Amino acid sequence: MRFDSAPRVLITGAAGGVGRDCANLLAQMGAELILCDNDSKALASASEALGAVGRFCDVSSEASVTVLAADIMQAYPALDMVINAAGGGYERTLGMYRVSRALLPVLRRGEGHSLLINIPPVGEEIDQAIFPYASSDQAFRRLSSALAAETRGTTIRVLNASLQSGQVAEVVPDPNAANWPEEPTQGKVGDHLEALAWNIASLLSPRRHARRA
Repeated sequence: MRFDSAPRVLITGAAGGVGRDCANLLAQMGAELILCDNDSKALASASEALGAVGRFCDVSSEASVTVLAADIMQAYPALDMVINAAGGGYERTLGMYRVSRALLPVLRRGEGHSLLINIPPVGEEIDQAIFPYASSDQAFRRLSSALAAETRGTTIRVLNASLQSGQVAEVVPDPNAANWPEEPTQGKVGDHLEALAWNIASLLSPRRHARRA
């Protein structure tokens, strides 16, 4: 499957792991990619291999995210999708929220729906975390739900992805996001990376609006 018109997708953590898996598939499908990572060498390699734009970004640094967002706002009229896959443990959780909020203005510029895909930390990323709760699935889902509440009534859709099941689900807006039970895992991390990347890519096709300049 290839896109009729190339959606513009920004991926954090794109130099490796699930971020790179998503980038690989989206490149094959004809997406216009902006790859972000804090590993400059790996980022340059991935960008060259996929014919993508590379932008350094350390999601644990508010200043780095601010610089990235300003660059994207100036360079591009809009984004169709942002995939948050950078960092491990609490850095993934806080980085996801920081990047998402910084890029909301450029996501809102689109004529149709824009997609915000958040991939939570799992496995050893949580078990070995410095701040266990901030690294937990519940904390990640609460912040995603807060984002969904903040963007309610706009053209932005917030979705959480699961590395255990390979599925993507829309986030229920909840400004409080409290007292949620933990979700059981469904398989080992890595079992469904290809399925997850495919499910994320399929959200962009078919697009319901014409390709923007």
